[in-house]
Amino acid sequence: MLVQCLLTSCTTVPTTSAKKPALKDNEYEVFGKVYQIMPSNLGYIEIGIASWYGKKFHGRLTAMGETYDMYAMTAAHKELPLPTAVKVTNLDNGRSVVLRVNDRGPFHDDRLIDVSYGAARELGFEHQGTAPVVVEALDEVNHPERVQGSPKDPGTYYLQIGAFRSELGAERLMAEVVAILPEDVPARVLISETEDAVLHKVWVGPVASLEEEEQIEARIVKNNLGTPLRVLVEH
Repeated sequence: MLVQCLLTSCTTVPTTSAKKPALKDNEYEVFGKVYQIMPSNLGYIEIGIASWYGKKFHGRLTAMGETYDMYAMTAAHKELPLPTAVKVTNLDNGRSVVLRVNDRGPFHDDRLIDVSYGAARELGFEHQGTAPVVVEALDEVNHPERVQGSPKDPGTYYLQIGAFRSELGAERLMAEVVAILPEDVPARVLISETEDAVLHKVWVGPVASLEEEEQIEARIVKNNLGTPLRVLVEH
């Protein structure tokens, strides 16, 4: 989220002899890092870690200049155009919610999206810090026809290769999986927090077709890296 103090800092900024290059229209800087805003949200879909923000920011202004309401169905994203409608699905329990992205953040390399407290409650992870999610842009603002959906597109497939309590075990498996897969097939470690444990899951995908799924599964099994579990994220 874009904190107000970033806009009106009361500290003195030291003068340097070298001038920073001017930011482009699609760029902004937070904590010394420059972020680029996507030219369009059309077709955006990504899996990653969601966090949530609540009382500390309740009543403050968002990056769009709106008043943040911790109970409203909103979210913050580093790169999507503002505003963007997104469907967020909790991969731990299958719950989904449609949110309006009207803010910037979370400014952590391992986080994909920051949702409001109300959204976290709907997604079932308000008692946890984070949850693995799929974020899909519905493009409600610029392409309202996409919100109506298409019956020919039931969802997106991923393959779960393994789940570990140890982060090191998951990272090792992911490295082995990446070594045997084509370069254009993404793999990542997702963290699932529950009341009983924290699991580190190795995911591959999205998988473009059943043929590609069979090829990936054959490589995984041939190299004794486990038995892939298909996960369907419905649109």
